[in-house]
Amino acid sequence: MTGQAAPIDKTDPPRLQAAQTVFSDDFLRYEVDVSAVSMPQADLNTRWATFWPVFDKGKIVQLPNGDLLATLYGNFKDDAQYRTMLVRSTDNGLTWQFHASVAYSPTDPHPHSVGSYCGYCEPSLALLSNGQLLCIMRTQGAQFAGEYRPLYLSWSKDLGKTWTRPVPTRPQLMNISPTLAVLDNGVVVCQYGRPGFHIAFSLDQGRTWQDRIRLSDLPEPVITGQFDMVKVGPNRLVAIGSDAEGTKVWPITVERVSISPTGAVLEGRVLDQQGDPIANAHVERSPTRYYLDSWLEHETALDPWEATPLTVGSPVLGYRSINRCKEYPLVQTDARGCFQFDSVRLGECILTVEADGYAPQHRYVKVEPQPKAQEFHLKTGCKVCNQVVDNTGQPIPGACVVLNRWHIHTDDTGFFHWSVETPLPEQVEIGIYKRYSSQYETFKTTVPFSQLDQTYSLSASPAKRTGG
Repeated sequence: MTGQAAPIDKTDPPRLQAAQTVFSDDFLRYEVDVSAVSMPQADLNTRWATFWPVFDKGKIVQLPNGDLLATLYGNFKDDAQYRTMLVRSTDNGLTWQFHASVAYSPTDPHPHSVGSYCGYCEPSLALLSNGQLLCIMRTQGAQFAGEYRPLYLSWSKDLGKTWTRPVPTRPQLMNISPTLAVLDNGVVVCQYGRPGFHIAFSLDQGRTWQDRIRLSDLPEPVITGQFDMVKVGPNRLVAIGSDAEGTKVWPITVERVSISPTGAVLEGRVLDQQGDPIANAHVERSPTRYYLDSWLEHETALDPWEATPLTVGSPVLGYRSINRCKEYPLVQTDARGCFQFDSVRLGECILTVEADGYAPQHRYVKVEPQPKAQEFHLKTGCKVCNQVVDNTGQPIPGACVVLNRWHIHTDDTGFFHWSVETPLPEQVEIGIYKRYSSQYETFKTTVPFSQLDQTYSLSASPAKRTGG
């Protein structure tokens, strides 16, 4: 199926049709036709566009009895946001009938998340090895670099008639245009992107994701979501997209192997810029994070929508201060600057290093049976870790914080984290706001760097902020 389901007459409800392309088994020949789509509640004149619902990325699933299932997204009458829907065909795609709603919520299910909520859209469907259906969906409604929302997942045990409440991917996959595939070895694969595009793998039917492949981190507008993936063999994939050198094709082979449950030893050293060891540095091993949530704003140029400062380079994985309350594994370096974690579970993690008088560093690490030793070279500097609260003292997660053009977000407890290298700035321009929210005023001030260590409060405001 290609294109959108367009009205073919003005009846109420309108009859819909979608473009249909049927290929020969060797893909050397194809025929183009149309399919009738029965969607009685469809609203074709929404605030977004006038051509919903649409067949989008992702494969059509064939059930054991030969019936076909496909996902669409759009609006029913009176819907405030996008809805993901499922249609079914019993005649090899000639006609399609509404089967079920996969996900719909008129309000943001996680209002403290960063980014603009648009409902559930751009779905991709897969038939899992356990007989369940899995649907992954976009929830991000803005184009701004770094304003990400996670992809959401929903499962069905009855061939699509009913669906679980959508939940964010774990770790969170950001943020648009996902495509699912299920390999013969049971591995579930998800391709997604912006910034860049990536592929992640799941060994538990999509409940958790691991072993992500980063093919690009290019931001919007350099890469806009034009990427895809297809299964080309029992355990083989082909991904297509862009990196800094242009459009490329990546062949991927996925093997599922058994590994020792004993874990691995993850070790390394912490040194200064001269290569001398730093003793008593703290090294934390925390769960992996995939989203890139910090970046430098351009001094003068705006993005193509003239709504926010242009992002300089690509967004990066934001620094998070070591937090003993989370009880993540924590060690100290010895006199030689060495550290070691024993019995580390294979997989992915974040290492964060902090030492008095130095700018903290953090790093994404993939722990393999014989992991590579990690070496950190710290520059002199310091960390900044302060909280943003409302006028009642409650923390504000997902607030935008700009410190001398460095854009970061507050975490789930309202704290923002900044690693600052020397020479330390004498003055810091601070801008704090909650984008897409009419609840708070924008906070702006300039303070000496030495006075930056304080709690910042956003006052309630009826004024709505749409950019920043």
